[in-house]
Amino acid sequence: MKNIRWMLLLLVSIFFIPTYNQYVSAENQSTVQANTVVNVRDNPGLDQNVIGKMEIGKAYPLIKEEEGWLEIQITSSLTGWVAGYLVTKNGENVEEKPIEEEKITSLSNKATIIENGLRLRKGPGTNYQVITSLGKGIEVTILSTNGEWYQIKTDLGSGWVHNDYLLLKDPQTQADTGEPEKPKQQIATVTEDQINLRSNPSTSAEIIGKISIGTVITIIEEESNWAKIQYSGNIGWVHKDLLKNSDLESRKGKKTDKTIKLVYDRTNIRSDATVNSKVLLVANNGETFQAVEIIDDWYKIKLSDGEFGYIAEWIVEETDPLDQQIASATNSADLKGKTIVIDPGHGGKDSGTIGVIGTLEKDLNLRTAQLLASKLKTAGAKVILTRSNDIFIPLQNRVDISHFYHADAFISLHYDSINDSSVNGVTSYYYTANQKKLATSLHKSIIEATDRKDRGVRQNTFVVLKENRQAASLLELGYLSNPAEEQTLLSSKYQETITTAIYHGLENYFSY
Repeated sequence: MKNIRWMLLLLVSIFFIPTYNQYVSAENQSTVQANTVVNVRDNPGLDQNVIGKMEIGKAYPLIKEEEGWLEIQITSSLTGWVAGYLVTKNGENVEEKPIEEEKITSLSNKATIIENGLRLRKGPGTNYQVITSLGKGIEVTILSTNGEWYQIKTDLGSGWVHNDYLLLKDPQTQADTGEPEKPKQQIATVTEDQINLRSNPSTSAEIIGKISIGTVITIIEEESNWAKIQYSGNIGWVHKDLLKNSDLESRKGKKTDKTIKLVYDRTNIRSDATVNSKVLLVANNGETFQAVEIIDDWYKIKLSDGEFGYIAEWIVEETDPLDQQIASATNSADLKGKTIVIDPGHGGKDSGTIGVIGTLEKDLNLRTAQLLASKLKTAGAKVILTRSNDIFIPLQNRVDISHFYHADAFISLHYDSINDSSVNGVTSYYYTANQKKLATSLHKSIIEATDRKDRGVRQNTFVVLKENRQAASLLELGYLSNPAEEQTLLSSKYQETITTAIYHGLENYFSY
């Protein structure tokens, strides 16, 4: 009998101890939250599959951490990974992986960015937060290195980029740092539409993107009938039969008589159609030039001294006949004197969605907003931007700006994203009945002016709409999650078309 009692006590203690430990574990378990929509991936890494999104403000149990990535419990049977810099743990920011200072080598050399959409990060690795994205052709100063990552200084601040996307100006630099000299890179043009960009040189390899006909790419390596290329921050393989070599010396351009306008200060005008050629002069935002020829993605322009120079297509915008119509409408009773608040979504630490080829939504939102603001000011409207540079503005502050200026119209500009990369189109949102009229007018004008899919005018409880007493609309102007659409959205042609359409939508709204 005594032995039986001891056995019962032992069994009770065995069952009791795990129950207690489980209670303590659950009570003290860390949680992860997000104050913006964050992608949940099946494995740690920005190149991994998106399996869902975190709900804003919801606490998710933390399972483990791994090099800046957090594994969280999504449902009782599903886990996923989120980037640490996008979320908070127990209400506090997740500490970033410290930079290993002993690996840093100091430098002071010049380089040029060779791809659009290059992400400038806070540290040497993809686990560090994205500060902003940089355009092709921008000259930078290299401050230090850490393995394959370079710390650079730009007009937008300092940060880290991978050395694959920099062209060092002095060949001696590579010898001094122990880096092997990179082979001369070839330029080629895509000859078919929507060709496959693959992870390896094989037709059975994973398709990691699509490239449109006429796109100019850089060949960095060749293997049999395949070419390894750099394109908009991505590296992959395409079949060489789908490319046409573009020897700069033998290329013949297409004649044009367009007038182009610079969109950045300190823009380099060069002696040839390449980022490596000599800089003839430096010009600023707003200056115009007469283009006489187009060579791939470069304009040949006439200079004031009668000589010719070259300027990259991605840092200018063409003047459009529609702009002339807008310029002549300064006495329009429809827009003159109207107060219009333009709200470029996201900004600063909140990048918004990130496109397939690396576009940061916050940057594209601002680009669209500034172009639209210019058109509206020309028409005599009073225009207020909730942000005019890359800073974070809380949502309620954006609404407060709308109220403070008694906005006649408040327009929040965004670009969308979804797990299905085939989805495309434009959606316009409102919350109250007096906002629906504005959203409908803008949406109708946009759909008529573009070939985007009509995804409708919808009601939504976005803070900038729900808390806004003024006529307001939030526009999703396309999908950055669709590779083909992302390229279209980035083009100067689309930006001109979409902002002119919004302009006319406002004009129609005020004329009702």
